[in-house]
This record gives sequence, structure tokens and C-alpha cells, in this order.
Amino acid sequence: MNDGAFFGAGQARDPIAGSADGSGDFTIPRRPVRRRLCFLPRFVVTRGGEYCFMPSLSALRWLGDLTG
Repeated sequence: MNDGAFFGAGQARDPIAGSADGSGDFTIPRRPVRRRLCFLPRFVVTRGGEYCFMPSLSALRWLGDLTG
């Protein structure tokens, strides 16, 4: 989430989910004029994390049928 390419913002970091140090900025795409927020403070402090993956029921059934 710290890579702007993840959510289409170029080099910017996500101001909520990304880790920031208060020196960055973020551009909100609006019409007719974009809004740029400068020197955003840190909103979130990460203490740990997990990556969880749960396959769909159809995938679990397919895997179950492979062994039968």
C-alpha cells in the first residue's frame, strides 16, 4: 500500500493505509480542479500485520474432488 502504483496515484502513498512521516503530499482527483494535500500527518501506526487468503467454496470443492 505504500506504492502509489497500487492505487493509481503515481509516487504518492495512500494517506490512510500507507506509512507516512508527515513530509509527503497526496492529490485527490476532482473535477474541474484536483486538490493537493501537502504535509499530511501520520494517521496510522502499524504494529503488525497479516496476509490472509481464503479460497472460494467452488475452489475448495474442486480441490476436494482432485483427491477423490
